[in-house]
Amino acid sequence: MSNPKKPRSPLVIMMIFCNSLIALTIIGFNSKLVVPRTFGYSPCSSALRFEPQFSSLLDGHCNCTSNYVLDNGIIRPELSCNCVEGDCSPLIVTNTVRVMPPIAEVVREVAKSNISSDLSAVEKKPKEVKPCENKQDAPVVKNVVEFKPWYIKDKTWHYPSRFPLCSMDACFNFSRCDDMDELKIFVYDRPSTPLRFFAGFNDTQYVTHDPDKACLLFIFLDGEGPWNPHPRELPHWNSGINHVLITFADMWKQKGPPQETIGNASVMASDIHETIYRAGFDISLPLPPNHRMHELQHLPALGRKYFLTFRGLRYLGTGEGVFRSYDSFRNMHNGKDIIVATSCKHPINDAKRQEEPELGIHCDEDQKIYDATEFKDLMNTTFALVPSGIQPSSYRFIEVLSAGCIPVLIADNYVRPYDTIIQWQKCLIQFPTTEMHRIVKSLRAIRVEYVVQRQLNCVAIYQEFLKDNDALLRTTIRSLKARFMGVFPALEDSL
Repeated sequence: MSNPKKPRSPLVIMMIFCNSLIALTIIGFNSKLVVPRTFGYSPCSSALRFEPQFSSLLDGHCNCTSNYVLDNGIIRPELSCNCVEGDCSPLIVTNTVRVMPPIAEVVREVAKSNISSDLSAVEKKPKEVKPCENKQDAPVVKNVVEFKPWYIKDKTWHYPSRFPLCSMDACFNFSRCDDMDELKIFVYDRPSTPLRFFAGFNDTQYVTHDPDKACLLFIFLDGEGPWNPHPRELPHWNSGINHVLITFADMWKQKGPPQETIGNASVMASDIHETIYRAGFDISLPLPPNHRMHELQHLPALGRKYFLTFRGLRYLGTGEGVFRSYDSFRNMHNGKDIIVATSCKHPINDAKRQEEPELGIHCDEDQKIYDATEFKDLMNTTFALVPSGIQPSSYRFIEVLSAGCIPVLIADNYVRPYDTIIQWQKCLIQFPTTEMHRIVKSLRAIRVEYVVQRQLNCVAIYQEFLKDNDALLRTTIRSLKARFMGVFPALEDSL
């Protein structure tokens, strides 16, 4: 006969009941309250703070995970953390925390935090932990030196204002140009009718008298009056969309509206600076020449009378073009193969010399050199100086090209004419006004074969793009079409 089972001790039954209750409590918290098993811990805090987190703390201090272990009949959490001390130190440390409060205390700490009762929201937006405030270990803040461009002093071409930020994709309505076999342009008759090499533009195949059928709308700003109406007063302005503002003024502010008020219009001007230029949208125009000397084009680059020449006006005082009076400009003259002939004779210069006689230093001796030379004779030269005047563009530019010379530009902040279709780097040479002392030495160091090739490139550029007013007009239209980047094949074919 088997022995009867002894009744269980009430103490044993009580222990089993308590352990089961604790286990159910833990399961209940995990399943119903959905307390995340990841906690955040900042090693810089004065006391441990446990805040429910999905993953690492937002400030990157620690990434912690928890497990539950039985310790002497009491279930305790075990927290393991990988920590980066962050603002306190760049050192990466790993801490494992084993001695922790019982689960009930952990839950109480969680309850104290400002967490919504909807714990699913906590999972979507973890609470942000404030960064460490340990001032002793805070990173060193470096001093920041205010940047002041070196060119500000006496550099009047660096205008402070800019045209609105625009490009063809942002400010141009391509649909106005659909189904066109040729570029169609409407021309306003005010503030000015077409002038310079645009003088006969209204008689070309590009013009339409119906603005609704125009791809582009031209506004010539160089009116005779001192005050021009703002383009927005024109009947088809429409915030300047597809409009082109055209001027040959020495400075934009002389004829153009305030730069920030032109809306979506693009600009074609001889006074365009790199600091405000919107490449692929605006077009730099040349100043048409006063003289053309085609009879000198056939002379070879190395068989010319002079190496480097210039004949033109000096500017006195301060402002645009005054560098023509600098010693670094005048001292290029050697009286042999380099001739720099300048004159101070001009009503504005004369008035300045009466007020400040010291401004006229070297004017008399320079005038003697000027009177002893002729412009055409000096164009029989390999290189020809093209210094900026009141504006960075110069009438001298096309003049020296017409004579087959290699232009040596002295200009700051200058966008060269038709730069999107003419490869000027194969022809001209350019120096900033601060580097005039380098010109002669640099030119003499160019290899002979490069000089010959540059001169041939210059002649080819002149013949294709600049040789007369008709060529200048065709080049302008070609530059306008180039802005489409092949969007309209019919217009591309007629380039």
